Amino acid sequence: MYLVTLVEKKTGRTLLNYYEKQKVDGKYRAVFVERIGYLDEFTDLYEDPVAHFRKEAEGRKSEAKAAVEVSFRERFSDDELACDAGGPAKADRTVNYGMLALSKLYHQLEIHSFVNNRRRYTKASFNHNHILQMLVYGRILFPSSKFNTWKNRGRLIGPMDFSEDDVYRSLPFFTEHRTALLRHLHEQVGKHYGRDTTLMYYDVTNYYWESDEEDGLRRRGVSKERRKTPIIQMGLLMDGAGIPVTYGLFAGNTNDGLTLSPMMGEVSEELEEEASVIYVADKGMMSGENRAEVIIGRNGYVFSNSIRGTKVTKATRKWMLDPAGYIPSADGRSMHKSRICPVWITVEDRRAGKPTKVKINERQVSFWSHKYQQRARHERNRAIEKAFERGSVFNNHGANKYFVKEAYDPKTGEILAAAKVSRYLDEELIRAEEELDGYYLICTNVVGTGAKDPPFRGTSRFRGDNMLQLNRPVSALDIIAMYRGLWKIEETFKITKSQLKSRPVFVRKEEHIEAHFLSCFIALLLLRLLEKNVGEEIPASQMVESLRKAQLVEISPDIYSCAYCDAVIKRIGKALVLDLWRKNYKKSGLRELAAATKR
Repeated sequence: MYLVTLVEKKTGRTLLNYYEKQKVDGKYRAVFVERIGYLDEFTDLYEDPVAHFRKEAEGRKSEAKAAVEVSFRERFSDDELACDAGGPAKADRTVNYGMLALSKLYHQLEIHSFVNNRRRYTKASFNHNHILQMLVYGRILFPSSKFNTWKNRGRLIGPMDFSEDDVYRSLPFFTEHRTALLRHLHEQVGKHYGRDTTLMYYDVTNYYWESDEEDGLRRRGVSKERRKTPIIQMGLLMDGAGIPVTYGLFAGNTNDGLTLSPMMGEVSEELEEEASVIYVADKGMMSGENRAEVIIGRNGYVFSNSIRGTKVTKATRKWMLDPAGYIPSADGRSMHKSRICPVWITVEDRRAGKPTKVKINERQVSFWSHKYQQRARHERNRAIEKAFERGSVFNNHGANKYFVKEAYDPKTGEILAAAKVSRYLDEELIRAEEELDGYYLICTNVVGTGAKDPPFRGTSRFRGDNMLQLNRPVSALDIIAMYRGLWKIEETFKITKSQLKSRPVFVRKEEHIEAHFLSCFIALLLLRLLEKNVGEEIPASQMVESLRKAQLVEISPDIYSCAYCDAVIKRIGKALVLDLWRKNYKKSGLRELAAATKR
C-alpha cells in the first residue's frame, strides 16, 4: 500500500488517497483502496501530513504482509483437532459464504422476527431462530440428517451454539407454529414479490423411510418410486408464478384424490383467501367430490381427465374423435375444440350415506398433438418389446394387457383350462388404443366474457349455472395454457427430492416429521425466490450447485480467502446487492456482510 497525491483541476486542492498494487489479468496495476481527504484538512493536525500518511501506508502494508504469511512447519495440535461437543474439527477452517444469499431472503421474509417473537414465551435456553436457520440453510447447502446437519453447523457463518439435543427439542416448537408461519410467509411473499392466487396448481407426491415400521403418517401405499417401505403423502399448492403457497401431509395410504379437499380448506381458512381461486390439477383429482367441493366454494377448476377406460363416456369419446369443430394450429401439428355440456358426477349423499349422481354444467376442451401421438406410440411399442422379452409373465400389468392368453392341448389344439399357455398380441385392442393417441381432455367450469355479456365489476363472478366467469375472454387455448403450467409443480417436486434430498426421512415422531417438511418447504421457497431475483435466468439446480461450492478458507486468524467463485455467484450477489465475488475477506468485513443480510 502506498500514498498517492492528486491535484484537482477545478478546486486546485490536493487529494490524498491510498492505493496498492494488485495483479489484474496477469499484470500489476494500481488499485484504489481508500480516500483519506484533502491535504489542507490535515495541516493543523500534522506537521507534514504527506509524510505522516506515507508512513502510515507503510505500516499498513507491513501488517497486511504479516497477516498472510504462512508457516510450512506449523502443525495442528491435538487440541485443535479435537471435536467440540460433536461439532466439526477445529482443523476444518472452511465456511460456506453461499449461505449469505439465503440469509438475505430469510430475513427479507422476516422469518427471524416471527420465530423470535414466539420463542420469548418458551423457557428454552437455546435460540430457535438459529436452529431453524441451520436446518434451512443446511438443507440447501449440505442436505443430510438432522444429526449430520448439526455436526456441520460450523460451516455456516453466524452463532451456532446449541447442542444436538437442542435441535430435536426445538422441532415441536416449529410444528406448533407451522400454520401461523405458513400464513406469515404467504403474506411476506405478497408484500415483497406480489402474489397472484387466481391460479393454484396442485399435485401430490410421496417420500419414503428406509424403515419397515408403520405408525401415524408413516403407512405403506402406492409409492412413486415403487418402494415397499412406509411412505408419507405431501400435497403442494403453488401460485401461477411457480412460488410455493402451502403444503399438507397425509398418511402414506391416502388416495391422491382425497388430499385436495383439506388443502382447499386450508387456502380459504388458514391463508384467508377470499377471492375465487382456479385449482389446476392432473387426472388424479378428477372426482365428482372434488368438482362438487370446488363449485360449492364458488371457485374454478381445470382438471385433466383420462380418455381411456370408463372415466369418459362413449358420447364424449365420440365427440373428441369427430374431426368436426377442431381448430388447427398454424403448423398443422395440433388442434383443439371445446364445448359446454351437462355431465353427471358421483358425490356422497351424507344424509342417505351412499353415493348419488348429480348433474352439473362443464366445459370440455379436447386437444390433439402430433408430438403427443408419436410419443404415446413409441412408449407403447417399447413396452410391448419388453413384454415379449419377458415371455414367462402372464398377467395384465403394463404391456401384458395387449396380449391374449390361452391354454391349449399341444397335441389336439383344443383350448383347455390347464395346459400349455400361448399368448399373442391383441391387434384389435392396440388399434383402439392408437385411435386415442395424442388426444387429451381437459374439464373445467371456467369461462370468459362474450360479446353479448353485460359488463360486471371485479376480476370474476360465480354464475348460477355453476360456471366461474372471468372478466375477460377465455378461449380453449387459454384453458390449455392454464393446464400446461402444471409442469412447474412437477419440476418443484424434483427439486425437493434431488437437490434438497428430503428423502429418505430419518425422523419418526409425527411432530418431528411435520418440522422436517416445514424446513424443507422454507428451503424450497427460498430457492424459488432466488430464481425470481435473478430474473429466472438461472435454474435452481445450477444455483444450488454454485452455492454449495462457495467456500472460504481461513488462511489467518483475520483473513479468509475465497476457494471458489463463478458467474452464477456473482449474478446472485448483484441481484441481492451483496459483495460475494471478492477474492479475500477480513473477518470484520465478513461479519459486516453477514449483518447486511439482516437489514
